[in-house]
Amino acid sequence: MIKIRTKTKNTSLPLSQIKGSTKQRNKMAANMSRQFYTKLLSVSDGKSCSIENFCKNLNKLLNNKINFKIFKQENSKYKGNIQHNILGLKYGSDSSINLLIDGYKIFLPLDKNEQNITNIFTAIHEVRHLFDHVFNPKTNQHRLQNLYNKIDFETKKDNLTDMFLNYLDNPVKMKTFKKLVREKTDALPADITIDALQSIRNHLKTEINAYGDEIKCMSKGFGMWKNSFDIINIKLFLLQNAKFKSKLKFANKLLKEKLQNYRSANSASLNF
Repeated sequence: MIKIRTKTKNTSLPLSQIKGSTKQRNKMAANMSRQFYTKLLSVSDGKSCSIENFCKNLNKLLNNKINFKIFKQENSKYKGNIQHNILGLKYGSDSSINLLIDGYKIFLPLDKNEQNITNIFTAIHEVRHLFDHVFNPKTNQHRLQNLYNKIDFETKKDNLTDMFLNYLDNPVKMKTFKKLVREKTDALPADITIDALQSIRNHLKTEINAYGDEIKCMSKGFGMWKNSFDIINIKLFLLQNAKFKSKLKFANKLLKEKLQNYRSANSASLNF
């Protein structure tokens, strides 16, 4: 069995600053996001901003305690993206793999000179993801264990995640979606399914937060009028294609079922 351990630094604020319930930490992240996009709007032309202003204001809010680097988004599938900055792997004597992470990489639309961010709203979206990570350290723990030492389980987990988060080109019919997800989870061991659903749930929550803040930012001041077309398109996308809130509700329900079944099975085996 391969164990994967994660060592992180510069990915979250000190515990003394983020102490509280999940609801309280989410409120902290939302407040910091609002402070950030309010300030960024004041130093932008309403659509774009300099990388210098972006980094200066973000570092100021985070007290220079979070490491992040800005890269140009080259993947046409995404407007923006955020990833952990993985420095490398170390292999332990106990057949373990130690994953070393130092902060984040933020991929954004940049101009040809890579001095300016060309879409401030995409930047706001990705920064809300950053704040969600910063205030919720558990989301920074990579849970990549292949418990059965067979790579196909990891692939199936990735496919399950894609169904919830990445197959967004067409409208989703929830009845069909739920049926397909149940088929895929039934083909996985219970512990791997539970691990996958917990990760998916966290991802769905931060997507809901990020799109929500993106729309709020676009709507500030005269933005409700100037950005009305883009706001409508995002809301239609969320309503028809993404359906993150409906998927989160289903993921929570399915996770509860799987946990109950898993605990019942374990209890029965102990009493055998």
